[in-house]
Amino acid sequence: MFNKPRYCTALIILIYLFFPAVAYSQTLHKLVSEIKNSAEFENAVWGIYAQYADNGEEIINSDGNKSLAPASGLKLFTSSAGLYYLGEDFRFSTGLFIRGNLNNGVLDGDIIIKGGGDPALGSSIVKGSLPLDSLMQEWVRSVKAAGIEKINGSVIADDFLFDRIPLPDYYPWIDMGNYYGAGTSALTVNNNLYYLYFKPGKPGEPAEVLRTDPVIEGLTFTNFMKTGPAGSGDNGYIYASPGQFKAVLRGTVPAGVNEFSIKGSIPDPPLFAVQYFTKSLMDNGIDVSGASYLSEYPVDISGLQKIHTTYSPPLKDIVFIINKLSNNLYAEQLLKMIGVYEFKEGSVDKGIDGVEKFLKTLNVNTKGLRLFDGSGLSRTNMITAKMMCALLTSVTKQNFFEAFYNSLGVAGDPEDISAFKNFGSNTVIAYNARIKSGTINGVRSHSGYIKAKSGRLVSFSFIANNFTVSSNRINQEHIKLLRAIAEEY
Repeated sequence: MFNKPRYCTALIILIYLFFPAVAYSQTLHKLVSEIKNSAEFENAVWGIYAQYADNGEEIINSDGNKSLAPASGLKLFTSSAGLYYLGEDFRFSTGLFIRGNLNNGVLDGDIIIKGGGDPALGSSIVKGSLPLDSLMQEWVRSVKAAGIEKINGSVIADDFLFDRIPLPDYYPWIDMGNYYGAGTSALTVNNNLYYLYFKPGKPGEPAEVLRTDPVIEGLTFTNFMKTGPAGSGDNGYIYASPGQFKAVLRGTVPAGVNEFSIKGSIPDPPLFAVQYFTKSLMDNGIDVSGASYLSEYPVDISGLQKIHTTYSPPLKDIVFIINKLSNNLYAEQLLKMIGVYEFKEGSVDKGIDGVEKFLKTLNVNTKGLRLFDGSGLSRTNMITAKMMCALLTSVTKQNFFEAFYNSLGVAGDPEDISAFKNFGSNTVIAYNARIKSGTINGVRSHSGYIKAKSGRLVSFSFIANNFTVSSNRINQEHIKLLRAIAEEY
């Protein structure tokens, strides 16, 4: 009689210990099944994967091995690889040199700006970086401190640290002339962007071009921009390829305001940099006799006098902007710097080789991987959700993990600068999930970390492709998945 109750008690204990895990697993799987079988999503492809970050134990895998476009989620590959190769305290450097003879305040020669690939040069969005005009004043002071009062020569840009191919092959045409499609260069300033100001009319009327800030020499526009309804926001596009100084404007800007600006990409960043610096010198009383231009070959700086070095903020602060604000230019600049560091070539191809080498070093299975850029703007990039989680889990063991983790958006935090201020607000997700998202036409992804009820950190990646609903609709489903993981595991 005594043995039977003991057996039942043990069985009850076993059920108590293990049944919740089974039930929770079934709940999450049921939710995934409901999402994928919904009529709304019957044409979509959805990779859903999550695992415990401490040991890689799988929590959910639904098409986690499907190769899908991640959009800006790809920045997690580029940013973690950059931190791995260069270190979180790495600083880009830009040098000013003088070439020629300096006598009695007159430089019979040139000033050389040697680009070092710094994405934050002259930027106001990275902590510790001088904005454009402040940077120019610092450079002017360094010229004066060198005793130069007049330049019988030119200001010359050397941007040969990177190749002179500003954009990856598969960037969309609609993006190229806009700030988020800005081209790379070893010498960039002001985030390679300008503001284009319009005077809107009444809805349906043309919107008049007023000016650019800063002024871009030689830039002209064929203007088809219209005025949209009041409050309709920025629906304007600038069509221009790199190096093209005649841009076409299409779309709408809102009625009801005196002025409205959109952001464009500077057509030739290193040329703009030397022209703007030359103007700054002349505005400060230092005459420059020659025209500013780009060098046709790498300048041999051995034996030249360096008069100033501008260092970027540490890489961890640049990665912070790459992931928090999903900055495409910074990601592409970092990709090329990976190529410089690992293969002595600042190109997209060598940067990708570096990322792939990094993944293999971390023992991440790269089957199904196909990369064409570092930012995810190209629809041709392909990863898997399982691959993403393997990377995220491996990164938790790296010495740069804290910097990487802090660069991700904080869900439901109104003080965070990312796009997740209202994502999962008033739920278990808020202040808990750290997320990088991705959005391009027909693509919405969310990847990152969330702490589960058990206290364990979970790596997750949800990648939806080929859907016909809004991205916000996909967001709702991803929030449900994160809540299920956080509340039940």
